[in-house]
Amino acid sequence: MATEKNMVKREETTPERIRENRVVTPAVDIYENNNEILLIADVPGVSTTGLNVHLENGELAIEASRSSELQGAVLVQGYEHLDFLRVFKVPNTIDAGKISAELKNGVLNIHLPKMETLRPRRIEVKVV
Repeated sequence: MATEKNMVKREETTPERIRENRVVTPAVDIYENNNEILLIADVPGVSTTGLNVHLENGELAIEASRSSELQGAVLVQGYEHLDFLRVFKVPNTIDAGKISAELKNGVLNIHLPKMETLRPRRIEVKVV
């Protein structure tokens, strides 16, 4: 788990700020129904090129970077470079081959479908 450091250093001789990358944990909601686990993560300002979602050794990792691409003198900056990182243990009841994800307006939805054999199903009763 990443810890935050003091990332803003001020030099007495210049008004410029030197920044290191700051790592934050994105806010996440997790929902479960009979078919899947849905993970919703807030990653504002991130594009798909700055996003990496992967499953390895039973852990789902969300890694993302957001940066300001503007050039020139900074007068006021509230939108700074951020790295997002969050890791989750995934139960072995998830069908890893069917995991999908979408990113829209800074919200990442990751669908973790349950294995077909473990989903509840209705059994038809026949009259004999």
